[in-house]
Amino acid sequence: MEKKILIAIDGSIYSSQSLEYIALLFADTPDIHFHLMICISSSESIFPVATDNRNSLFPEAPGVERKRQTAQSYLQKATDKLVRLGIVSERITSSVEISGQDIAITIQHQAEHLLMDSILIGRRGLNYVSEMLLGSVSATLLKNCHEIPLWIIDGEVRKKNFLVPVDGSIPSLLAIDHLTHIMEGRKDITIFLFHCHRFLEKKIEANPESCYPIWGKEWCDTYLTGDNHIFDGPTQLLIEAGIPEGNIITLSEVPDLDAAHGIIRQAHKHHCGTIVIGRRGDGTTKGILGGVSDRTLKHSQNIALWVIG
Repeated sequence: MEKKILIAIDGSIYSSQSLEYIALLFADTPDIHFHLMICISSSESIFPVATDNRNSLFPEAPGVERKRQTAQSYLQKATDKLVRLGIVSERITSSVEISGQDIAITIQHQAEHLLMDSILIGRRGLNYVSEMLLGSVSATLLKNCHEIPLWIIDGEVRKKNFLVPVDGSIPSLLAIDHLTHIMEGRKDITIFLFHCHRFLEKKIEANPESCYPIWGKEWCDTYLTGDNHIFDGPTQLLIEAGIPEGNIITLSEVPDLDAAHGIIRQAHKHHCGTIVIGRRGDGTTKGILGGVSDRTLKHSQNIALWVIG
């Protein structure tokens, strides 16, 4: 089954590091395809710019063609880099998008329009030209993009291992579900399941009924109950996706005052390049993950964070 990743770039070293991360994980995975995207704006216009340029009634402002040519140059260099890193050109498409009032909105709309499985962005993407700024875009996407998983890359990521914080909630199970969708059948990765037990935290009670609509009653009653339900469900999802059981490691629970710091420490301790975390949506039981994704992003360095809404 083909999976599609939208990669927002801006010509910076942070975008280049994102491409290296993609090649590290997916160079030898032919069913993963990539769409490279650069946003430019027509800031010289005295008129407000439409959020989606296809809805605009105004002509492009002077200078837009020059910016488009510069963006196309960046896209070609990015494509060439991926090819050098082992990804065949047939798996790569690209586009220059005219951004409206908010680059993050343009990226999100494009991902929705193209039915992308995730959005990837370099966290500290400083630009060579101001119209291509990605500096705070990751924070805006993290706040507003809940329908499409968001992959935020910080610095150089050299390790294939994954750390997945779990707490028995639907968000943490959906994080595992996204991971299995992307990494189905992979035997070259190790996945660490980790539950950070916070001091004075109440014992988590199993609630398989809330998961019936997603995984069915029989499956939920089998794997989401019992003393070890926090780990049993995620482990079974991974096994069913073709991840070898020997590549799935359950870490001992570690008490910590702050879950985000505990997660980051475990990721570095076990040489994990990626943290996959579910986050609470409106009306969802908070669990340990409420707000943890924001704090994990804030303090992580040289690591990728996949946030599943």
